Amino acid sequence: MSRTLLTRRTVLQAAAASAAFAAPFVRGSHAAAACAGRNVMFDSMGAQVQVQNQTDNRLTTWTNRLATQYAVNYTDWQQPIAPQLQGQNVFIITTHQRTVVPANSSPPPIRPNPIPVKYNFGYSSSDLGGILSWVEAGGGLLLFVNHSNFPDQGPGPFWPINDVQLAAALGITTVFAAIPLGAFKMKPNPAAPSQIIQNVRTIQAWDSGGIVVNSRAGLTKSTVLVPLPDGWRDDSPLGYKNTANLAFSVLYRVGAGRVIVIGHSGITGNLGTAWPSQGQIESGSNLRFLMNCVAYLAQCSSSS
Repeated sequence: MSRTLLTRRTVLQAAAASAAFAAPFVRGSHAAAACAGRNVMFDSMGAQVQVQNQTDNRLTTWTNRLATQYAVNYTDWQQPIAPQLQGQNVFIITTHQRTVVPANSSPPPIRPNPIPVKYNFGYSSSDLGGILSWVEAGGGLLLFVNHSNFPDQGPGPFWPINDVQLAAALGITTVFAAIPLGAFKMKPNPAAPSQIIQNVRTIQAWDSGGIVVNSRAGLTKSTVLVPLPDGWRDDSPLGYKNTANLAFSVLYRVGAGRVIVIGHSGITGNLGTAWPSQGQIESGSNLRFLMNCVAYLAQCSSSS
């Protein structure tokens, strides 16, 4: 079983050539009409977005599909985040951590990451409060928290600390877990909102962080979207036990807004890309699931 590149020091080679996705979330002109006027903004300090900027080949499968239904924007990483969310319907954070693509990764050429090496990726207090206020007012947040360190990485935990911090500001608890999932095909929770699990059969990911199902009492509701499979384990030094308290993806209601937390941002990556993990957007129903999540967060009407 392969783990993400962030779990070890060697670089995986690129996978097979890209495969086509069978069908969009909704079809034809009705699809565009259902989400007309909705704006989706990506966090430019998200790891997957940084890789896209360095290689032009990480998020194109997903972002090209999104662009058929939404206006897709990116934050200016040099400016506070919260003010940029005004007028946006969905904010997508693909693990808030600096990432540099190794020179021997694929595909070349690779441009330098424009974000300085010592740039502070921690959220400011104004952004933590501002993002919370934006969600409470009706915004939709799609947050990928990712895994923590595996034993071969030495002492930690270190990887998803900024995402854990933001989740906590929203009253959502995530934990420093490193859960390998490459041997599993996860299934959605039948009790999840139908719009999110429509035509979603399996979700595949190399690994996951730990997402706590029930958080603070102020949350209106939390619903498991994708449970962790039977037999999962935590390989981090913290050794979380096999428990129903953790899940791979959970939906929360925060004020008038919605938050979906997913345990691994590598599921957004193009097939054939290898950094910071093998891209998996064409695996199982991953692309369908992601499109459904965005439509739900944007509060678009659904169509069969």
